[in-house]
Amino acid sequence: MSCDCHAHAQQLHGYLQAVSALKDDGSLFLCDYLGPIAAQASLDALCRALGLPPEGLRLQPLGTAACNGVLCTPRQWLLERLNPMSDADRQSLDGRLFDGFARELAELLGGEPHWYQLVSSSQRSLAAHLGAIWSVFVFGTERHAYVMHCSWDR
Repeated sequence: MSCDCHAHAQQLHGYLQAVSALKDDGSLFLCDYLGPIAAQASLDALCRALGLPPEGLRLQPLGTAACNGVLCTPRQWLLERLNPMSDADRQSLDGRLFDGFARELAELLGGEPHWYQLVSSSQRSLAAHLGAIWSVFVFGTERHAYVMHCSWDR
């Protein structure tokens, strides 16, 4: 089965941009294709895409990394507002937004993706390179890897 993986990444990026516009809180999302590699083995490709040296970094299965911030999962990034514009915006966005994203991923990838989070295994801070509030998630299959970079820059 052939994969137009760059087109898939563009489609997912468009979905994430629409969610960002709905949130209207300064959240920014990027989705890109890392290459024809297993998601768990994509650290070097990820670091090249982000312009970071891989020393002191690793990919950890989602849910096993210690959470150091307000937003620790893709679901939280998509649904929770960091800077509500009004009292009405203090509620999380409808969970169906994330469910739609998950369905879109499963359909494009032909099954449930494996998720990993970029974490620092040293004292090195990535905030200077990626922003003060950020998360980087890698997802994909055994044959294709994608990156979802979430940041808040307002």
